[in-house]
Amino acid sequence: MVRLSFLVGVFSFIVLGVSFAEPKTDRLLKSDHFVINYHENVEYSYVSEVKDICEKYYRVITQEFRLVRDEAWLWANRAKIFIAKDKEEYSSKFRCPIWATACVNYQDKVIYTYPDQENFAAILIHELTHIIFREYVGLGKFPLWLDEAVSLYMEDKYSDDSRPRRDFTLIERAIAENSYIKLTDLNKVTALTLGSQPKDYVNLFYSEAFSIVYFIIKKYSQDNLYRLMYFLRRGYDCEDAVSKAVYSIRGWEDFETKWKRFYQE
Repeated sequence: MVRLSFLVGVFSFIVLGVSFAEPKTDRLLKSDHFVINYHENVEYSYVSEVKDICEKYYRVITQEFRLVRDEAWLWANRAKIFIAKDKEEYSSKFRCPIWATACVNYQDKVIYTYPDQENFAAILIHELTHIIFREYVGLGKFPLWLDEAVSLYMEDKYSDDSRPRRDFTLIERAIAENSYIKLTDLNKVTALTLGSQPKDYVNLFYSEAFSIVYFIIKKYSQDNLYRLMYFLRRGYDCEDAVSKAVYSIRGWEDFETKWKRFYQE
């Protein structure tokens, strides 16, 4: 995959409502919370490193969001990771978009990816956050951008990537030129519709999603992000959850206005 140049480096694809037949792989490595399936050409040392990263950030992400898990990822309930031989096999065998560094089926706790990617830890942090976030808040009615934004936030916070982070030049320019994705339209983007969009749109989508969660945290505190997740878990739709989490926000129009102002100041 060619990484798209923006504030963070992971573009993932969420598999919604689709059950893939589990692909046959050559080798297996198990840990406390993960079962890693990998092609025989993938170095064992690499897979072992993937295992260690996964175990570390399973704990970090859980603690970050103060999650109380109904069922631990143990034994038959462990998450699965499939590592293809290379990018081409990843796309053909797992049916994942060629532009995505990984794709995730959060319902079954499965991550599909391929080796030899820059800063692979960032990819795993991103995908694990997808699964853990959804496991906590459930399959409620909230938009894709929020799911991606939370994963981008965790990637940004914990990745060891040395590239410049939190570069909001793109979103600031889009707001100034009124070419950003309007929040009502952003809320309609699904994994399937995003997968068919051109590179520039995907780039803007991810940048805008991250900028919104960053805005919530910096303007209103990280506790308000936790509150938002809590209300989503309780069954509120995203607009109501935002308004209940941040008392000064009254609906999407007010939210969009305050978000734009934050990046215009």
